[in-house]
Amino acid sequence: MLQVDGESFYVSRPQLALQSPYFRALFFGCGVESTKRRIELRGVRLQHFKALMHHSRTSILTLDRENVLGILETADFLQLERAKLLCCKFLERELHLCNCLGMMAFAWQRGCAQLYSAARQVALTHFSAVVSEEDFLSLSKETVANLLASDDLAIQREDLVLEAVLRWVSFDNKREEHFLELIELVRPESLSLTFISKLLDTMTNSSDTTAKLIRMLNDHFPKSWSIGRSLQRIKQSLFVVGGPHDQEQQASYQFHPLSGRWQNCAPLQRKNLTQYSVAAVDSVVVTGGYFRDVLWFSVDWVRRYECGSQRWMDGPALQKSRHSHCSIALDSVLYVLGGSMDEGLVADVERLILGSDGGWENVSPMSRAVERAAVAALGQCIYVACGLDENGEAFGGIQRYHTRENHWDVISYSPFPYDLVATELNGAIYLFGGQALRFDVETDEWTVLQEEFLEKKFFCGCTTVNGQIFLLCEKKSNKALPNMVWFDPYVDTCIKVDNAIPCPVPLRGCVT
Repeated sequence: MLQVDGESFYVSRPQLALQSPYFRALFFGCGVESTKRRIELRGVRLQHFKALMHHSRTSILTLDRENVLGILETADFLQLERAKLLCCKFLERELHLCNCLGMMAFAWQRGCAQLYSAARQVALTHFSAVVSEEDFLSLSKETVANLLASDDLAIQREDLVLEAVLRWVSFDNKREEHFLELIELVRPESLSLTFISKLLDTMTNSSDTTAKLIRMLNDHFPKSWSIGRSLQRIKQSLFVVGGPHDQEQQASYQFHPLSGRWQNCAPLQRKNLTQYSVAAVDSVVVTGGYFRDVLWFSVDWVRRYECGSQRWMDGPALQKSRHSHCSIALDSVLYVLGGSMDEGLVADVERLILGSDGGWENVSPMSRAVERAAVAALGQCIYVACGLDENGEAFGGIQRYHTRENHWDVISYSPFPYDLVATELNGAIYLFGGQALRFDVETDEWTVLQEEFLEKKFFCGCTTVNGQIFLLCEKKSNKALPNMVWFDPYVDTCIKVDNAIPCPVPLRGCVT
């Protein structure tokens, strides 16, 4: 029996010991408590302990914004890792621009690595807004440095980094000793001439704290600024391929979200090719497809678009011709999964190690053969969502491929399995098709996202760029519309832009 605040709980010692190292040591360790029939627990709030004991028996943990922090802290103290994980996933779903910095601090304190990583990623991808928050001024010097040093900092101008340093240091005179250390993290080659002129003008014509700091910078020029060119921060872009299949070529465009600019790229020189798959690794790769000469047939073609040279090149042919398949890159390996051959559906999976001299090689086949499925990668696993089975009916399963173990399993079933597109964002898989869904893999939790623009809508493509989801080319009444939906769950934004895509429709591929 356990006792908390005078209330008694009859528990199964073996069951709790299996769930928690804390209880294993308490009940079966060498301490005096292991010999007692009644053990009093101190430093634990009764209402949170009740919820955790209910979860230990039923696997049900009822969380809300009022109780989640207390239950997480109690679960952490009692080393109930499953309950702690459920709390962390709840908080990940509650992440927002206005709380990401506070969530970073809380997650770091509690050792919640995935929650910390997700909160930090929100801060990095929304940095231009985060620096305006009051919480930014309360950050420690180490946290500010950690953010500014990241290559993933999503900013249009490097000017913003220097402005952030000036704002944080100016908030407290005691921080001036950290100014030169933080200024080393600015990448000077990317500062605009207009901004530099503004700084010089401030230095000579003002006497405020900012002017004092700029004079300090002028007198103690950072060594790192003199060494040479620093690495550019990563700027993600969106790449699309599309257009009618009966044209001599299919158009390709690159979209830069930070500037809102579309860039015309070299077209894919393939006529009468459709139902191919597009993936991105170091380059954009088009695999397979359905081709018409006199009759339609599957092909094993592979074409690569090199963004640097802006040209398409042939790649090594697939082992099996296929169409209506999916493809995805993980690290430096490209995977082609499922789809249809001329004889019917195929569960076969092939991979190509980019940069090696070898060609495509077979790995373990999928648990269930499907075509027209959605695909996303998370960690070291690939997730194939739903698709059509051999009878042309929707298969609702989420198939997971463990790349290191070369093993497949079916881990869950989608509540809406029809005509999906998928992407990964901050440790969760988002699926769109009739409804917007978030799937937390580790806890097998499905969340329906209440977004009016996404209800009963189906799209040709979906990808994540700079922490935001872009849904392209809505399918409506057997037509494809050249529109785009920008969805950002961290600022409660879901914006539909009509006629936003210069690429001819329908889109055949959409990748980051």
